[in-house]
Amino acid sequence: MTKTRKTLLIAFLALSFILVGIGSYAKLEHWGNMVCCGFVFSGLIFATAALVIAMWRPKVK
Repeated sequence: MTKTRKTLLIAFLALSFILVGIGSYAKLEHWGNMVCCGFVFSGLIFATAALVIAMWRPKVK
């Protein structure tokens, strides 16, 4: 895995954990339901992007 892919993977995973954590905190503090769901959904999208980056294999010629 290249250094760029590793960096993207770590950045996307960190961002997803942060967004899901903020969404959970927002739920505990009784923020708007759409705000909580938006943070969690965005975090799940970034986690899925990290999974795609980790699983992607470049074409070998």
